Amino acid sequence: MNLHQLSVFRAIVETGSFSRAAQQQRIAQSAVSYHVKALEREIGRPLFLRTKNRVSLTEKGLKLWEHVERIFRAVDEAEREVCDPAPAEGGELHFGLGVSSLSEQLPAFAGELRELCPAICFHVVMGSTPQIVALLLAGSLDLGVVTLPIPDADVVTTRLFYEEEEMLVVVAKNHPLAARPELRPEDLRGLPLILYHKGTATRAHLDTFFRETAIAPQVFMEMDREDAIMSLVRSGLGATILPRCVFGHGPRPDAVRLIRLRDAWLKREVGLAMVTGLSRTKLVESAVTLSRKHFVAQVNDRAAAAAR
Repeated sequence: MNLHQLSVFRAIVETGSFSRAAQQQRIAQSAVSYHVKALEREIGRPLFLRTKNRVSLTEKGLKLWEHVERIFRAVDEAEREVCDPAPAEGGELHFGLGVSSLSEQLPAFAGELRELCPAICFHVVMGSTPQIVALLLAGSLDLGVVTLPIPDADVVTTRLFYEEEEMLVVVAKNHPLAARPELRPEDLRGLPLILYHKGTATRAHLDTFFRETAIAPQVFMEMDREDAIMSLVRSGLGATILPRCVFGHGPRPDAVRLIRLRDAWLKREVGLAMVTGLSRTKLVESAVTLSRKHFVAQVNDRAAAAAR
């Protein structure tokens, strides 16, 4: 196998389609099929499951995809280390962050991007994944970090990472539950909750958790801003449920208490999203490369939680 074949494979995974992969790679669709067949002959197993509207990865395809991501990250790093830097480029970059827990990684990303392109004018929008996708489709953003999958065929996505984060119940420090180290799902009954809107990935996972544990939550209020939710929790108006990564690795906030919620995990895949078919400037390509480097999974996964 070679880099060109792997590049075609990556394009199919990112676009979910042989035809859109051909457009992205600027080759005929028959050439895409040829490269896939060559890879499958070498590996000895099919890489894709083909359906009417989309292709998905087989088990062997998933394993190859893990290696392909590492290969192209290594290629990007090699290019940065041994090639002369591209001339400084100005212009505007409109960037959307649809995963609030990654906000701590934004400064390092923006700082290195500015080093590469000192004349950049950087516009950042933070919101939920549906909000970021809507802005991409409206032409207001060049690139976004979002929770996958994105079902819209007009949006092309690239996987950044998969993570599992334990969910925490957050209450004011003087709340009756504040001294509890852990809550069971049934402890949530009758607890006024302030949660994300239903359009967000976090809320979708929580609703699945509620269904699986037969809990009918008492949702007191719905918000789309994490800082607003935390402000209401600190005031004692209700509790919330958030992934541990929201609170980073620094000291825990003094005004609230974080309580583990038994058997509650946020499982999500995070990736980059752009509108299909749009040409990429050098500035956007630089932003894509640095996004792969800086936006990574948090340390707090199941293994880390088990060690606590």
